[in-house]
Amino acid sequence: MTLKAGLLTTCNSLIDHLPNIYPMVGGYRSMLLLVSPRAIGNLGLLLASFVLLLLGAEVFTNGVEWLGHRLGVSESATGSILAAVGTALPETMIPVIAIIHGLLTGTTEPANHVGVGAILGAPFMLATIAMFLVGGSVLYFSGRRVHGRQFHFNATATCRDLTFFVAGYALALLGAFLPPHLSVGPIPVEYGIAVVLVGLYILYVYRSLQTGELIADEGLESLYLGIVFERMGALLLDEGLDHDHGNNPHRRLVFLQTFLALGLIVAGAQIFVTEVRYFSIEVLHFPTAVLALLIAPLATELPEKFNSIIWISQDKDTLAIGNITGAMAFQSTIPVTLGILFTSWNLTLTWGTTGFLNALSAILALVSGGILYFRARSAGSGNMRPLPFLIGGLLYALFIAVVLYYVFYLQVSVSGGIH
Repeated sequence: MTLKAGLLTTCNSLIDHLPNIYPMVGGYRSMLLLVSPRAIGNLGLLLASFVLLLLGAEVFTNGVEWLGHRLGVSESATGSILAAVGTALPETMIPVIAIIHGLLTGTTEPANHVGVGAILGAPFMLATIAMFLVGGSVLYFSGRRVHGRQFHFNATATCRDLTFFVAGYALALLGAFLPPHLSVGPIPVEYGIAVVLVGLYILYVYRSLQTGELIADEGLESLYLGIVFERMGALLLDEGLDHDHGNNPHRRLVFLQTFLALGLIVAGAQIFVTEVRYFSIEVLHFPTAVLALLIAPLATELPEKFNSIIWISQDKDTLAIGNITGAMAFQSTIPVTLGILFTSWNLTLTWGTTGFLNALSAILALVSGGILYFRARSAGSGNMRPLPFLIGGLLYALFIAVVLYYVFYLQVSVSGGIH
């Protein structure tokens, strides 16, 4: 056999066996899609969305600090309420839209599948992978941080946030295991749970606004939009502007920057999720269960992660942890209430069902939140090592292993059936 014939035979053999070598991502033909014009365009959009998210997070963290300062809100409340709720809006809209679609069309499938997954995915990602990134960021930036490898934070505020998270999420989890149509007199139990959850978040906001120290002027960087205004004034006016908009910005300018940054974050998140969905399904052929349970929630929680990483690099640990624990308190009460009232709230302990994955994600989130609560409670000086945060990464890896076993071995679909 000639060298040319031998090479041809070898290449043909490799091509014939590629589907067996590369079965989990749709075979060798998927590789061709990666270099198609459409895929290249979508990759450009994916990178652009990532840039939008990073830019939006940087501008938002700067604006929301000034917003808290101008409103007279404490540093912990700025992170736990203003930053947390603001960056939680993109992922919160996913279940809201699914539920509204179901109510308008009379179909329960969007609410039961998309809604429940999005509602449970957000607190799980925050309690596990987001906390892992907090610990990892402390280690990564330790050389430039004042406190080095020590996480320096407001322990009282963090314990408060985690207390409301654990209480609210545990109550929501309990609601899934109560007998159907259970009521206390004429009032269904799920309505009572919903009222308690909303009341918990109102109490949480009240408690958050009553405690903590205000953000000091010397801890604030110049407002970015104010700097832009000053430079534009210097170019257009001979004498420039007669007010320091960077270091003493007007409240309206602070609001404008904060909302513009939120717009960048929402736009970046929407494009990012769309493109991740395209590459996951059209190119890599990941099962929709993997997309719904792992990839989409990870993408929608990027704003909180970026904000906290930026704040940790600036030694603003209270803002960094408050951004995540505040979002956890919000996600475990308000969106969860929608899930209890308007979806099947499918959480079970039956192995081999999607309901088990939903319940497992909630349990792991509670475990991670509980570990952080007890560790923060024992940190009287407000200093702790990042190890408790890193445990969240292990819990997330455990969940990934279970999901991949479900999808590729048990062949579980999003609807929970085994093929």
